[in-house]
Amino acid sequence: MADCLDQRSLAGATGSLSRETPVAAASLPELVFNANPAPMWVFDTASLRFLAVNDAVVIRYGYSREELLNLTLREVVAVETTEWLLRELAADTLLPGTSLVWPHRTKAGVLLPLEAIATPLDYPQRTAWLVVGTDITERRRTEAALRQSEEHLRNILAHIPCGVFWKDRALIYSGCNDQFARDCGLSVAGEVLGRTDDDLTACPEEAELSHSRDLQVIANGTPLLNIEETRTRPDGTKATLLISRVPMLDTQQRVIGVLGVYKDVTELKRLEMQFRQAQKMEAIGRLAGGVAHDFNNLLTIISGNVHLLQTMPSDDPEFPLLLDDVRDAAERAATLTRQLLTFSRKQPTRPEVCDLNAIVTGFLSMLRRLIGDRVQLRTELHEQPIPVKVDRSQIEQVLLNLAANAKDAMPQGGTITLVTAAEQGPERLAVLRVSDTGCGMTDEVKKHLFEPFFTTKDVGKGTGLGLATVYGIVQKACGTIGVDSTVGVGTTFTIRLPWCDDPPKASTVLPGQHGTTGTRPPVRTILIVEDEERLRKMARFTLEGQGFSVLEADCAHTALQLLAPPQPCDVLITDMVMPGMDGRELATQVRSRRPDIGVVFISGFVPNQERLDGVPGALFLPKPFTPLDLVKTVERAFRRPPASHPGSSWRSPASS
Repeated sequence: MADCLDQRSLAGATGSLSRETPVAAASLPELVFNANPAPMWVFDTASLRFLAVNDAVVIRYGYSREELLNLTLREVVAVETTEWLLRELAADTLLPGTSLVWPHRTKAGVLLPLEAIATPLDYPQRTAWLVVGTDITERRRTEAALRQSEEHLRNILAHIPCGVFWKDRALIYSGCNDQFARDCGLSVAGEVLGRTDDDLTACPEEAELSHSRDLQVIANGTPLLNIEETRTRPDGTKATLLISRVPMLDTQQRVIGVLGVYKDVTELKRLEMQFRQAQKMEAIGRLAGGVAHDFNNLLTIISGNVHLLQTMPSDDPEFPLLLDDVRDAAERAATLTRQLLTFSRKQPTRPEVCDLNAIVTGFLSMLRRLIGDRVQLRTELHEQPIPVKVDRSQIEQVLLNLAANAKDAMPQGGTITLVTAAEQGPERLAVLRVSDTGCGMTDEVKKHLFEPFFTTKDVGKGTGLGLATVYGIVQKACGTIGVDSTVGVGTTFTIRLPWCDDPPKASTVLPGQHGTTGTRPPVRTILIVEDEERLRKMARFTLEGQGFSVLEADCAHTALQLLAPPQPCDVLITDMVMPGMDGRELATQVRSRRPDIGVVFISGFVPNQERLDGVPGALFLPKPFTPLDLVKTVERAFRRPPASHPGSSWRSPASS
C-alpha cells in the first residue's frame, strides 16, 4: 500500500529523478517503485512482514497487494533461505548490495529463482530492507541448455573415434580431445594446451607439413578436406591419417584459428592393400587359366599335326596343309607371348615410318586364317599412303586382337571391315577403324573394356589382356582409341595416330631361306651359344642355308674354347640366360679379346638395358623368333660399326 511507504526512505534507496518530470516530487519515489518492471518489496527486519510491494510482485506471484501485505517472507521465500536470512540479520552480517539467489514460491506453489539485491531502509520506528529482484528463470533455462550442450559436445569429443584439435592463428594448440592427446603420448587433453607441433612431433618434416597446411587454411579461409598425412607415433611406428582442416571464425566471420579432425586409417590402408593383392592374385589366376587354355590349344595343334606328318608320305596332298597349321599355331603362340610381354612393358618397341595401308594389306592373309570362312573381311583403304611412325609388329597385334574379338562377337558369322583414312583438324591424324556386325556391347561392358584382366568370356577362354594390350600399344604410339557399340548391331573401334611427315621407309629385299646376296662375302663365321639343342639346330640350319659358316656351343665355357685363335668369328649369337656364365658375361669376355665382333643376344625374357651397357653395339632378338627374324638380325649385326666406334651403344633390332 502506498500510504504505508515512507517516501523519504524510499527516495534515499532509489535515488533522485529528473527535475523535468511533471509528477509532484512527493509522489516520484512511489511512482518509480510501482512502475519498475523488476519485482520490488520492502520487508520488516524483525517480523519479515511485507511493508510494501510493487506491481511487478503482484503480477509475478499471483497474490493481490492486500494478500501480500498480510504475509511475511516465510510464506513466500523458501524455508532454507528464510532461516539463512534470519541468521544473517541477527548477526548483522548481511551486506548491502549483496546479490543473492532467493527461490520464491508463487501463490500456485511454483518456486521461481529470483536474483535479489537487498538494501537497508530508514523506516519510521523500525528497520526495514528494500529488495530488488530479477527473475532468472529464463537465464537458468538458458544456462542449463548451454551446460547440456557443452556436456553433449564433451561426450561427442570424448567418444568420437577421431582425433580433434584446434589452434589459434599463431598455430598454438588451444584445445583438443582425449584421442588427440593419447596419439601424442599424453594422458589428458590439458597437457596439449599452449604447445605447437614442434613440441608434439618428433619428426621436423611432419611438423613443417602440418604448419604449412594450417597456414594455408588460415590465409585462404577455405577448408582442406580428407588429406592423407603420415605421422610418427610416440613409439616410432608410422600412422596414416586422413585429416580435414577448416577455418575457425568469430562472430564477425574473421578467421581466428584452424580446427582439425582426423581418422587413423593405417589399418584400413593395410586391409585395402591386402584386398588389392587378393584381387591381383585372382586376376593372375584368370590370366593363367586363359593363357593355359590358349597355349594348350596351340600345343595340341602343333603336337597332333607333327605326329600326323611323321606317319604320312611327303607327297601326300595334306602334308603342306598340316605344315601350314603348325606354322600358324606357332605364330599365334608367339603373338600371345608378345602380348604378355607388351602388357608387362617388357617387349621392346621398334618404331619406324610405315604406310598404314601397307600394314593392313600385308596382314590380311594372317587375319583371314584367323577369322575363318564364316566371317567376311572387307577393306576400305585411303587412296594415298598414310605414313605413321609405329612398331609394325605391334600394329599387327592390334589388328589381330581386334579381329579376334570381332570374330568372337559373331559366332554365326558376319563381316569385319578395316578402314584407313586421313582426318583433318587442329593436327592431321591417321585413322584406322575396325568394325564388326556382331552382338555389340552394353554401356556397363564398355566402361571396363580396356581394364587389364577384364573379360566377358568363360573362365579359361580368355586372358582379359587383348584390349588392355591394344590400349597400351596405341598409347605408346601417342594415339587414342575409342569405341562405338550398339547391342545387336555391332561395334566399331577407332584408332587415331599422329600423321608422320616423313615418307614411309622402303621395304628391304631380304635373303630367302636359300641362296645368298651378291654383297655378302663368300663365307662369314657365326658362333651360336644356346643350351637348348633344338633351338640351336634350327638356328644353324637357317644360317647355313644363307651360306654362313656356323659354330655351335651349349655353354659359355665351350664357346670360349671354340674362339681360341686362330678360329675366325664375325658374329656371336648368345642366349642371355644359361647355366654357369650367362650371355652378358660371355659377350664381355669375348669383346675383351675381339673388340670388333658383332654380338646378338637372344632371350625369352627382355633384360633391363642396364645389363647390356657393358656390351656396346649389341643387338637383341627376343624369343620366339622366326628364321627370317634371325637372318635379318644377323645381317644388321654385320652392318653395325665396330664396338670401339665412339657413340655406339646397344639397341634392339630395327631400332636404327
